[in-house]
Amino acid sequence: MEAAGRRLTAAEAPAEPPQAGPGGAITPESSLVDLDNFWQRTAIGFHVVYFGLLGLLALLIGSSGDLSSQDRLTGLIVVAVMAVVYALAGRPQVETETDRDWRTAVQVVVSWAGLYLLIGVEIHSAYFLLFGLIPHLWILLSTRWAVASTFVLSIGLALVVFAQDGWSTTTLRAVAPQIGMQIGLSLLMGLFITSVFIQAERRAALIDELRRTRTELAEIEHSRGVLAERERLSHEIHDTLAQGFTSILTLAQAIEVALDRDPPAARERLALVESTARDNLAEARALVNALAPVSLHDATLVEAIGRAVERVGRETEMTAEFQAEGEARSLPANDEVVLLRTTQEALANVRRHSAASRVQVALRFRNGGPGSPGSVTVAVIDDGCGFDPNDVAGLGYGLHGMRARVLQAGGVLDVVSAPGAGTTVRATLPLPPSAAADLNP
Repeated sequence: MEAAGRRLTAAEAPAEPPQAGPGGAITPESSLVDLDNFWQRTAIGFHVVYFGLLGLLALLIGSSGDLSSQDRLTGLIVVAVMAVVYALAGRPQVETETDRDWRTAVQVVVSWAGLYLLIGVEIHSAYFLLFGLIPHLWILLSTRWAVASTFVLSIGLALVVFAQDGWSTTTLRAVAPQIGMQIGLSLLMGLFITSVFIQAERRAALIDELRRTRTELAEIEHSRGVLAERERLSHEIHDTLAQGFTSILTLAQAIEVALDRDPPAARERLALVESTARDNLAEARALVNALAPVSLHDATLVEAIGRAVERVGRETEMTAEFQAEGEARSLPANDEVVLLRTTQEALANVRRHSAASRVQVALRFRNGGPGSPGSVTVAVIDDGCGFDPNDVAGLGYGLHGMRARVLQAGGVLDVVSAPGAGTTVRATLPLPPSAAADLNP
């Protein structure tokens, strides 16, 4: 749209044309598209007004008794030419959104030349064509050219009047105020309407930019959610399936050693292999269905941790002990998963790396003081070889995964160890308000 119906010029437009929708494409819901649709509807109004003015003028000319037959014929021919030129050249230019071409010049020149000719043959009723011709200047031309054309063509109209009435002081005093008022009102209304449309187009562009940004943020948030879910699943797989397969591998090696020397022990370990494989299969199905750990399906957190400790004792030669302190309360499912997975991973590390002879697991529910919600802590303590917790390179994926999981749940993971001094892994989560209320009746 030009000015009141034009596209923004390079100086007026934003640095980057805002677009709405994924990929930056302007969608049918774009505000710029809505604005263009509005202009198309407005352009129909301009057509109706202009053709209506021409039709009314033709009716007045044809019914006028003050004009000679030749002047009436001349007037009707001029009006017909103006109508045809507008239909073929002016109308498409008013509706188009592309750059103006030669048809714009044809429309402006023919329409104003027709007005001058009608005034020249003393058809003074042609003056009301200005209600259509002046808005067309602001529609078809850029702001700069519209201002210049308003001055030039209005002065041209004054010259026609001077040529008709003669050059005199009386004519100058009569015409000058009218032309001055015409120029002033034309510039005032043209510049005002132009600024309104420019602001509307900029606002529409801004809305499209905001929509595009909102869409991009939604896509980024979705991607972050996908990555977080992938990380969660990787932790789940590491804490369940990987540990289960490690247990099966350890038992298989023990069976190979005991197969000839101690068949009853081999059969016992085969039963453990079968049990571990079944649990692993159940965990895999639970992961596929995005469910909580199988251990928590038919047992409380205390019972699930107790079973994990008992299994380690049965599968290894370590002494495995478990104790629960405080009054146990049901926790949010995510908190129970975090505590159980932390315990399982810590026990798996004890079995694989510590060479310990004894492991203790303690689950403690603690009341909070005034203003404190209380906490639940699980601690896994072994008497194995230990390690240096400050050696980041020596920390495996399991410890990093445990820490990330506990921090995500709003808790704290402490790892206390030293070479030859055993290891303590302690995860602490704050109790939710409901559970804290149960502990502090």
